[in-house]
Amino acid sequence: MNRVAAIASAVASLAFADAGHAEGFAMNSPAGIENTLRNFNGTNFDVKHISGDTDGIASGSLSEERGPRDVHMIRAAIASNARLAHRLSEQGVRVQNVINADQAADGSIVFYYR
Repeated sequence: MNRVAAIASAVASLAFADAGHAEGFAMNSPAGIENTLRNFNGTNFDVKHISGDTDGIASGSLSEERGPRDVHMIRAAIASNARLAHRLSEQGVRVQNVINADQAADGSIVFYYR
């Protein structure tokens, strides 16, 4: 009986681990990150400078590379959130220089800029 319980526990653990991965993907999808940025309170974030010519695409980020359309959506979402735009400005980051944003599982966001 203990063996059956152990197997059931292992299967349940794997199912929950996979659900967490799916949630992480959804929150960093273009639509997910855009929605998050429009409503983000602007207090729990980090900024990272990306040097070199990125040609509109941020690489080396936590979730995925973003194309020019996604970068535009991220910038528009930040611009629509006055508090967030102001907080980024205080960190020396101009909205038009942001090339990516990733949300961590704890709700914090990393902004990549050039």
